[in-house]
Amino acid sequence: MISPELFGGTVILLLVLLGGGWLATTVQSRRHNQGMTEHFAAGLRSRMVLAQTVSSHGFVAQLVPPPEPFHQIEVRCRTMAAIDPVGLFLYWVRGQDDHLTVRGQLRERPVAELLWERGRIPERALTGRAHTTLWQRRYSELLASEYAVRGADTGAIEHVFVDLQARFGGLLRRVSLVADREEWQLEVVLKSSELRTADTPALMITLCSLARAALPHVIRSSAILG
Repeated sequence: MISPELFGGTVILLLVLLGGGWLATTVQSRRHNQGMTEHFAAGLRSRMVLAQTVSSHGFVAQLVPPPEPFHQIEVRCRTMAAIDPVGLFLYWVRGQDDHLTVRGQLRERPVAELLWERGRIPERALTGRAHTTLWQRRYSELLASEYAVRGADTGAIEHVFVDLQARFGGLLRRVSLVADREEWQLEVVLKSSELRTADTPALMITLCSLARAALPHVIRSSAILG
């Protein structure tokens, strides 16, 4: 039979180990998030302006001035440490888990559109309503899943999407670039904890290219070159 002293000492030791593990992962998560804010705008004539202070749970920021072709661009990061009681509670209550979301409003209305979601075709590309009948389904070998495109010439946007898959395919959860949203035409969601801070500049440059590929002047240029 375990003595009260031994039982109490074991409990205290477990609490100390859990507390130490939580503290270590919290510090690591905050450093990772801080690193992302410092690297995100590298290579762009922009800086990250924080709307929510960087913490172990994430951050909210905007790129100012927004890089071309964006009128506004926002980055929302939500991370969960390996030992994170608060994060697990929020996930259980709100369904908030580990993610990085980049949302952008374009200066021009896109004329080429693309939808992809891990594990399924987005519902709006499958419904039978009149404004969704022009969506065309494609298959991505890199992601081993289908995506949908719409527009007169989707070649340029699909080309950049392939590049995005090749660089970040394992982290991607959703890619949406559509014309009929007033606030955010572009929305890309990735797994944040596995995104290396050194890769964030390449992510932003690729997303800028994806947005440009959807614009009218790029479509016209592609048609002339073709």
